[in-house]
Amino acid sequence: MSFSSDEVNFLVYRYLQESGFSHSAFVFGIESHISQSNINGALVPPAALLTILQKGLLYTEVEWSVGEDGVPVRPIESLSLIDAVMPEAKPPVSSIKSEPGKGGNGGSDNSAASSTTATGGSSSGNNVKSEVKTESNSNAAGTNANATGTAAAAASGGENTETDSGAAASATVGGSPAGTSGTAGGSAATSGSTTTAGEDKKPDIAASSSTTNTADDNASTSSTNGSSSNNASNDASASATGTGPAATSRTATPTTTAQTGSAGGAGSTPGGGAATSAPTSALGSSPAATTAGGAEPMDIDAAIEIPASKATVLRGHESEVFICAWNPSRDLLASGSGDSTARIWDMSDAMASPNQLVLRHCIQKGGAEVPSNKDVTSLDWNCDGTLLATGSYDGFARIWKTDGSLASTLGQHKGPIFALKWNKRGNYILSAGVDKTTIIWDASTGQCTQQFSFHNAPALDVDWQTNNSFASCSTDQRIHVCRLGSDVPIKTFKGHTNEVNAIKWCPQGKLLASCSDDMTLKIWCMNRDKCCHDLQAHSKEIYTIKWSPTGPGTQNPNTNLLLASASFDSTVRLWDVERGMCIHTLTKHTEPVYSVAFSPDGKYLASGSFDKCVHIWSTQNGNLVHSYKGTGGIFEVCWNSKGTKVGASASDGSVFVLDLRKF
Repeated sequence: MSFSSDEVNFLVYRYLQESGFSHSAFVFGIESHISQSNINGALVPPAALLTILQKGLLYTEVEWSVGEDGVPVRPIESLSLIDAVMPEAKPPVSSIKSEPGKGGNGGSDNSAASSTTATGGSSSGNNVKSEVKTESNSNAAGTNANATGTAAAAASGGENTETDSGAAASATVGGSPAGTSGTAGGSAATSGSTTTAGEDKKPDIAASSSTTNTADDNASTSSTNGSSSNNASNDASASATGTGPAATSRTATPTTTAQTGSAGGAGSTPGGGAATSAPTSALGSSPAATTAGGAEPMDIDAAIEIPASKATVLRGHESEVFICAWNPSRDLLASGSGDSTARIWDMSDAMASPNQLVLRHCIQKGGAEVPSNKDVTSLDWNCDGTLLATGSYDGFARIWKTDGSLASTLGQHKGPIFALKWNKRGNYILSAGVDKTTIIWDASTGQCTQQFSFHNAPALDVDWQTNNSFASCSTDQRIHVCRLGSDVPIKTFKGHTNEVNAIKWCPQGKLLASCSDDMTLKIWCMNRDKCCHDLQAHSKEIYTIKWSPTGPGTQNPNTNLLLASASFDSTVRLWDVERGMCIHTLTKHTEPVYSVAFSPDGKYLASGSFDKCVHIWSTQNGNLVHSYKGTGGIFEVCWNSKGTKVGASASDGSVFVLDLRKF
């Protein structure tokens, strides 16, 4: 008989998950590469580890109670597990010879069948969810969803065990790399730091050896003081503590009432065969949309706090909600969740009780379509709002119509998809995945137009520069600018010393901003090899960035162009890129900030944090204008096209909409 380390790790992972230790399960799943094993989790019964331990304990009792000749020596009752593994605890046997050095721990009898290891990034394994990034050097506590950072951290076979993640204690793995992946040889992260699973970012990966690159390109301009703040000092705020479900935990904690059409992701069918088509979305009648009567109070001016009457809470998702986005033409809000569904909420004023369309992400298994049980972590509307694209941890992108029907399934990635974007023309979709590649898809046919394999580690984000050129970033610390039809990158930017989390082109497509776990924000332009600005003011990892819709080439040409950055140091910073300096530091958040979004006119900035708060700031003076506290850590915030509503998605499965009219 034999057993593998993969099997032992999987049983430990399942034990942590079933016991409610979602933080620990997430970190352990990432570090032990659970997602790369080929163990079918659906076939492993609950409490498997405890069962095999109990059998081993019984074997040890028998071994200690019976001599080598089969004659009972002395009965042993209530042998503890610790005593069983301690040789010195074994009772002396004077009349019977015992085997020298026999420890009596059951040896290899606690074994399962040998298993082979699947190749990295296989979508047949469960979520790596990772991309749920965790903040390094923090003491995370509380429940956790990412997850992801997130989470759906790699339960092999796509099992969705529902446990009370609120019981999870904080899990800290000393010495694991900071940032997205806590695995050795995985994402290049701050070495020697402590990674916790309390605050997760986007789905991250456990496999892929990433090449650590030295900063061979020094920045031409460096800003470190972050001057001109109207809100607070540039010092780091209090260290973050995770308060919501881990962004990537597959331990979904249902927080909503049952309703028609909201059962996506409830099964425990293992993720498996190639996805073909997903069932037409069901219309959830009368979703649990309520005003936010259960929101927690905030320590802010009552005149700033958004009243419950102006907040609509949308219940239906059965797990954390990682992403949300408004339709550019109508008041339809799309959301993507760890329950393997996306949903479209009709928030038009005519709807007294918003309806929801449930977009179930399914795969083919045994000739039938079953829920993939994989997180939906990216989504984007096309330019005219007629189609919605989603990316999932099952390795497939999908295109949906506004009536909830599936238009096409895009399958070429070999592993989870981390980012997905339409180009402005609406004829191509761009995706990035754990398989280290980016793909341009023909939206009309659903076919792969070109696949780019330039990164040597998972690709985390992509952004279009034009209708046929784009930039991509990776945990390999590199940024590539690619063009459709070209077999090599047209530009490669090097300078970051840790994984690059997000990239964004300015409205004119001339400047590219990037943010990293190296705590820097860099600005690049195509006519230079080194960065134009190296903006250093944040004291922890920078998770995301956004350009304001202002300046030349926008609908607000007379307003200065700004760049916002959100960090795990609990602050948001507004930058004047032309001068290379921080003009406002926004410090009201008390936990890591995962999302920022400018209003369409650029006058306001919304920010969402794991302190459960959404803050609305004035971009002109940096003052806090409005605030609202929800019931879960905030993963995403977004404005509708009119600038009258802000949508937000949270770690407790809730989505809410803030109506800012008449304020």
